[in-house]
Amino acid sequence: MLSPVRKRELHAAIGRHFQAWMQGLWPAFTEQMDDEFFRLAEQSVNDMVQRGYIDAIRELRQGKKRLYRECQQECARASQLFFLDFRAYQQNFLRPHVHIDANQGSLELIDEEVLEEDLAAMRVVHHADSQHLSRLKLIASLCASAIGSSTLKYADVPLSPRIMTAVLEHSLTSWQAGLPSKLVFYKIFGKTFLRHLDELYPQVIQELEKAGLTPRENTVIRRKDIPRPAPSSVGRASALEESTLFGVVAMVRQLEQEQREQLGLFSQDIGPDGENLPVAPLQLISSVLEDLQKEVLQSPRPQDMRQARVIHNAFRGRLVTELEKSVQGKRMRLQRLDQHIIDVVSMLFEYILDDPVIPAQMKVLLIRLQMPVLRVAVEDKTFLTDRNHPVRDLLNTLAAAASRWTDEGDYSDNSIYGRVDWAVQRILSSPDQGLDLWEEVNRSFSDFMLHEERGAVVAEERLSQVAKGRERLSLARRTVDEVLEELLPKSIPAPVYQIIDEVWRDVMTLALLREGEKSKQWKQAVDVVKRLLDSVVPKADPEERRRYVAMVPKLYADLRRGFASIAYDSTRTALLFKQLQHCHVTSLRGLQPATMNYQPDKQYNLDEDAIERILDDDCIQAVNDLKEGQWVSWTNGDGRQLRGKFSWRSDIADLLMFVDLRGRKLAEMSSSELADLLRTGRASILAEISQPFMDRALASIQAILTRQLPPQVMHA
Repeated sequence: MLSPVRKRELHAAIGRHFQAWMQGLWPAFTEQMDDEFFRLAEQSVNDMVQRGYIDAIRELRQGKKRLYRECQQECARASQLFFLDFRAYQQNFLRPHVHIDANQGSLELIDEEVLEEDLAAMRVVHHADSQHLSRLKLIASLCASAIGSSTLKYADVPLSPRIMTAVLEHSLTSWQAGLPSKLVFYKIFGKTFLRHLDELYPQVIQELEKAGLTPRENTVIRRKDIPRPAPSSVGRASALEESTLFGVVAMVRQLEQEQREQLGLFSQDIGPDGENLPVAPLQLISSVLEDLQKEVLQSPRPQDMRQARVIHNAFRGRLVTELEKSVQGKRMRLQRLDQHIIDVVSMLFEYILDDPVIPAQMKVLLIRLQMPVLRVAVEDKTFLTDRNHPVRDLLNTLAAAASRWTDEGDYSDNSIYGRVDWAVQRILSSPDQGLDLWEEVNRSFSDFMLHEERGAVVAEERLSQVAKGRERLSLARRTVDEVLEELLPKSIPAPVYQIIDEVWRDVMTLALLREGEKSKQWKQAVDVVKRLLDSVVPKADPEERRRYVAMVPKLYADLRRGFASIAYDSTRTALLFKQLQHCHVTSLRGLQPATMNYQPDKQYNLDEDAIERILDDDCIQAVNDLKEGQWVSWTNGDGRQLRGKFSWRSDIADLLMFVDLRGRKLAEMSSSELADLLRTGRASILAEISQPFMDRALASIQAILTRQLPPQVMHA
């Protein structure tokens, strides 16, 4: 741990590098912002949108010096506090954002524009984290030594993408040109500053190392450091898995020739003296598979499931032909175990095409891994016995991500589809097919998915907050309407009706949300309604008139405070008060002001008979039993196949919310809507999605083989 003096020197040195780096990139940043605003203004679909981007250009040009100064100073402050007062750094820069402001006059508990801005910020942060992950981890490890921390995360160091983007977000709080132009900031910020962190980070690392810091020991055990159990010490779970996999091989060995042909499995014609032929070496089989793998890499990717099946069957036929040609040309034969491994892997990838859980677009990617998997399985027989084999790990990891993916048209390199495609291409194109390659790809893909999941947790939590806020708002409005329905007579003067319907309903709702039903503010809001109704009752008795004249000023004062609490339009306020005064003059004369019928909102009434009719429906029961975290697949009204995770249920509004793999809202539907989709076969609950792909595949293969073999063989 460094002394305070050395920490100040280190902060100053890093600050100089940061200032030079930011100063060098800032002109390009503002120029790209300007160009992008111009481009968007030209492409705007209407005048209002275009005017928003033109305003953004003006505001950017007027405020870019202030924005630069605030970003530079705040980043410098983050670095200073990190090294000199870490507790203050945590309080100022590491606390989660809270966007619920009890002092605001808005009825919405969480602004959805703020949510959208936060999601845009998270996207660029996650992309930058992935791009600079190794240097970020090294900086975090060195910084942890500087402050004596054992739990410092790489996202929490100063000048990390997260902290820098948070500084930008803070600096944009006064931006006036609207959300669409604000979102452009994050896009260009990611392209200019965050993309070029590789120019800053080496200098930061150099200063940290120059200060005598060394990385803290990483306590996370790498997968390859975990000793594998010896065959003689396999535990109960592993023994069961080994038995299952060897059971598949044993079942394949017992298939007759006719059964093998029915299943489309490889058959070796070696003639009557074939058993006396020497066994083909592994190098010969690997050479055939390597050539076919190169052909897969060079062949175009299948466009749909029909093409995928055709190409899959064609390569399977080529595999049989090339193997037979190779071994017969050298007067050799395949070892039976190698033949059975080819059978099992072939059935494994046949299952990928039939798996009900994996979407079709992902199947056409994963099916291309057959030759690389077969190469490893033939060379390394532990593929069939080791539940934690690197190849099996990667297949399970890719299939898990693929199973939860929804096609939203994003096939970019940094999308989930793009990363699965990258993993497949990386395996296919690498000349080295050792297990280290599979572990490296699995580690990289898992890191990417970990970033996605972290972002998804935050996004889903914020969506849930929004949904719960809406539910609270809906419940409060229902309570207010019930109270008003009880208080208001059937006929009331028009100005009173307008005040209650346009303004006071919201005043009461806000008081209920902020303070609760037992609060003084809520009771006062209800009391104002009672006094307002009483004030327009005709006053014939002189004593009543005197009491009324004394009461009216306080009523107007309370009304004005309520109007101000929700920032109601002042011109409209004056008009309503003027109309109310006319009512009061009329009632003072003992006359009845003109009235209109009060019509309460009946949207909350439920059809109890309809509820009784569907109580015994199996589909409704399935929806009621749905647990948060379960995945559902359905076809929407446009015919698109979607799948989402059940995230939240509103018991008040009977609303179910589903999110995608990145935590973004995918759909909202009622219980009856989902039940109807299930009833008509347009939706299904993906109960098997949490089961590892290899387990699902092996269970399916065993079921197929069980149907082929006679009972006496199965019991033998």
